[in-house]
Amino acid sequence: YSFPMLRPDTDPSDPSQLSRHLISVSGTIRLRFRAALLTRGHDLSPSTMQIVPNLPEAGLGMSELAERLGLTLQRTGQLVQQLEDDGYLKRIPDELDGRAKRVVYAARGLSLLRDVDGIADDITAEFKSILGVRRFASLCTDLAVLDEALRGNELALRIP
Repeated sequence: YSFPMLRPDTDPSDPSQLSRHLISVSGTIRLRFRAALLTRGHDLSPSTMQIVPNLPEAGLGMSELAERLGLTLQRTGQLVQQLEDDGYLKRIPDELDGRAKRVVYAARGLSLLRDVDGIADDITAEFKSILGVRRFASLCTDLAVLDEALRGNELALRIP
């Protein structure tokens, strides 16, 4: 499905353009994140990158991670294996269940998290400078309300 482009004679505040604007801003953020991560030495695929916003620094069990990702345990294991091979993650014995494994960040993964947070800070600062402090705060509040109403309170920890 494609969204119509904004015609020159269309008012940019026209509510019918909301989806187009949100998709455009989201796409721009993703492209900027990807480019900034590449310059910092992180060449991650979109499929493996989906783990980052869903894995807290304390780690998770494989089943819980799969549930958060909405993927099968097998597919989650494949993605974790890729990130493990690249030095971002490691599996350690689960302290509560000796038979289970817990997925945690390795040193390179913790470096990735710092880079993701720094890139997010840069993008936030740019948006704040474009909109001004008050309009930016209002936008953040409104988007948070929509996000929680649509997705619930089990939100991703980070946006890659």
